[in-house]
Amino acid sequence: MGEQSIPPQENGIPEKQKASNPNGDNSMEIPSSEDDEFEDMTPEDFEKLDSQLDALNSALDDMEQQNDNIHAKLVQLLNENREVRQQLQVLEPKSGSSKES
Repeated sequence: MGEQSIPPQENGIPEKQKASNPNGDNSMEIPSSEDDEFEDMTPEDFEKLDSQLDALNSALDDMEQQNDNIHAKLVQLLNENREVRQQLQVLEPKSGSSKES
């Protein structure tokens, strides 16, 4: 009765060393040490990675700027639409009389 359960291991890797991908399956593995991953990288590899990260950061900045521009245009459009609706409500008679054709 006093037995402890042992978590299952797949391919000899304990569950706590596995990462889940967005689909929820545990097919990605976490390296046991971050240093092991970087030991094999040459200075050229680091420069290439740094360049790729800079390009990614630049692309994300551009996307953020475009998103801000779209948001500003949307707010402007909504405000203009609100003003036009308010003007139409003032111009239209509220008594319910029929419009002339």
